[in-house]
Amino acid sequence: MARLGGIHEEGLFGGVPAFVDRALAPGYSDQTKALSLKSTARDIATLRHFFLSPNLVWFAMALAMHLGCPYDVDDAAAGWARGWVLKRLALNFSVAFAYYGYWHFMLYRTKDQGGASRKYEPDSWPTAGNMAHNLWYWSLGVAQWTFWECAMCRIWGTGGADFATDAAVFGDYTLLLKNAAVLLLVPVWRDFHFYVAHRFLHVRACYKYVHGLHHRNADPEPFSGMCMHPVEHLYYFSNAFFPTLLVDGLSPLVFLWVFVHLSIAPGAGHSGFEDHFQADQYHYLHHRKFECNYGSPSSAFLDQFFGTFREKLGKSGAYSGGAADEQTADAFAKPNKDGSDPAAKGPRGRTVWSKEGYLGRPQSATHFVYSCVVTPALAALAVSVAVGPALSERDASLAALLVSVFPVVAALVLCWVSRDALSWRWPFHKERGAFLLFQALAGLCCVLPVFMATRLVALA
Repeated sequence: MARLGGIHEEGLFGGVPAFVDRALAPGYSDQTKALSLKSTARDIATLRHFFLSPNLVWFAMALAMHLGCPYDVDDAAAGWARGWVLKRLALNFSVAFAYYGYWHFMLYRTKDQGGASRKYEPDSWPTAGNMAHNLWYWSLGVAQWTFWECAMCRIWGTGGADFATDAAVFGDYTLLLKNAAVLLLVPVWRDFHFYVAHRFLHVRACYKYVHGLHHRNADPEPFSGMCMHPVEHLYYFSNAFFPTLLVDGLSPLVFLWVFVHLSIAPGAGHSGFEDHFQADQYHYLHHRKFECNYGSPSSAFLDQFFGTFREKLGKSGAYSGGAADEQTADAFAKPNKDGSDPAAKGPRGRTVWSKEGYLGRPQSATHFVYSCVVTPALAALAVSVAVGPALSERDASLAALLVSVFPVVAALVLCWVSRDALSWRWPFHKERGAFLLFQALAGLCCVLPVFMATRLVALA
């Protein structure tokens, strides 16, 4: 049973979620009864979602960062400078590496796995190639996290968006209650945004050129959590700009809390083990089966409603989505000449890293264009409009449109050029109204925040 902070009675290691039957192999316990709209609503109403879950631990980390190393808004107002930017990068990298590194070291570098014993794939362990891949893209995630934090500081510093100082918050009872309510609702907003963004990134073009890189980790380890294509980081991190850009009178702690949740939460949840703090069978099934469980356990009712829920490994009685039951572990890999999976386990039980997967090396000409031409060009544009002289309203809007929309347009065009055999709506090709609904929500929740943030920093 979980206690304060979601820590099991057994401690950080050894405990399992309540639905797990230890007599079954890891991943084979049915979690259907533990997940529902009713249970999620109850947890939110009683604040269990905050105080009796890992959210409390991550909020404590965010609060410590806010109090010990607050955002340098005054320095940012004077302009971009190496000193305050590198200080933020060093802080973010240190905190994130300590957290992810702890889980990786305990589970993968100690003889007893820290006391955990229920690995979903007990004979599969990350190789040096796996770790080089994960650490590279994980580091790009930390860099982009820092960039958008610094961009937000610049927006605040130049008056592009309103914020409330700690003194103002504690000096106004109404403002204090407002901030407290938003802080408590951040995990709820995160769950909803993650579901919408995740489905968006699984639409064929985005999956092929962007999100498929994250799925090269069919049997993930902690650093896999933020091992994403930079374009995926862009839309994933868009979560942080709402409500900060929409609601006046919020402390910078709100923005920091969302970003800490975004950047820290994926660590232990991608462990590959079933018996420790924040063990997440729900998301592990997504990595194994790919086209299911797009949300988190708290938003599982959405997957259940739309037919994309899987309750356990093995045959599912709940899944009714449009994807095949099994897929190769590398979205870009071609089958071996003998027809076998290029990501299947090789000698000594280790996962064989596909030739196309090592450090995300492009498999085709269109992948090369997207990852080595389009993505660096967009990154250069985002940085140049942020650190360069203030742009006019027209130019700022144009730059923001390119940064926020062009990654999707480029993926769609390249998918068409490559004559991709699958439907452009795959794996949601069986849906009608739901597909349109979630594309509209993705525009509002993922694309629009990037547009607004880019435009405001370009005007700063």
